[in-house]
Amino acid sequence: MVKTIRKYPIIVAIIALVIGYCGIKYLPYDGNNVTHMILVRVLLSAIMIGIMLLMGAKKIFANVKEGFGFSLRSCIWVLIIAAIPGVISIVIGITKNGIPDNLLIRELSYFILSLTVGIFEEGLFRGVALNGTLRKTGKTRKGIWTAILISSLIFGIFHVTNYIFGGSYDLKGIIQTVGKILQTGIFGILLCALFLKTKNFWGISLAHALNDFFAFQSLVFVGSTSGGYVQSGVEGSVLSIGYVIILLLYIPVIYKAIKVMKQVKEPEYGSFKEN
Repeated sequence: MVKTIRKYPIIVAIIALVIGYCGIKYLPYDGNNVTHMILVRVLLSAIMIGIMLLMGAKKIFANVKEGFGFSLRSCIWVLIIAAIPGVISIVIGITKNGIPDNLLIRELSYFILSLTVGIFEEGLFRGVALNGTLRKTGKTRKGIWTAILISSLIFGIFHVTNYIFGGSYDLKGIIQTVGKILQTGIFGILLCALFLKTKNFWGISLAHALNDFFAFQSLVFVGSTSGGYVQSGVEGSVLSIGYVIILLLYIPVIYKAIKVMKQVKEPEYGSFKEN
């Protein structure tokens, strides 16, 4: 079975993507219950780590220190951008409602949730999808970039599947959908580049987790689960403009990813063993 899994990395990557999508969409849990959300993502993280181990990616889990700080430093601009709306949510929440009850417990809960999301999604998109594609395309520099772009595009689409499969397809919805795909995809490109350079799974997982943790501050301080990545009405107009601003701010992120990739040599077949 292990040899079969390693022989067909693309098929395994597709299966992992289906598992990840179905796990988030169909596993029974209360979306307003942080504990339930954590349990679902712990399960999905365990599945992704198991798949990576079966495909021979043991070394990326053993490499804990080397490149860890580099990954976090390289993501600092993304984290600053993510922190701005987080701080705004904190200010608005405290102004309107005061300091939430059990603040430390709530923050700890959402931080743990962020970690589980980071590990699950990095395992799925960088660990399995990127490495699985590299096994087939990593012989040339163009092939490496092809694997990065494919996995990052899927990473972006993954965040707006609810709208893609159930949206009304009005102009604002399309703008927000494309904006979110591009925003997430660009971050994914940087994470791919860092992963290929450092071979450190934990660094990019923590960077991903911190990015999500800032976003969760609206739930901690405002307590709202409404909205989402694609909204209608006035909120949709504001969000559409917001995505345009974020994409402009993400130009340095693209530059950083290209700079990091210049340090990655080809061929690059990823972490999975051939035999």
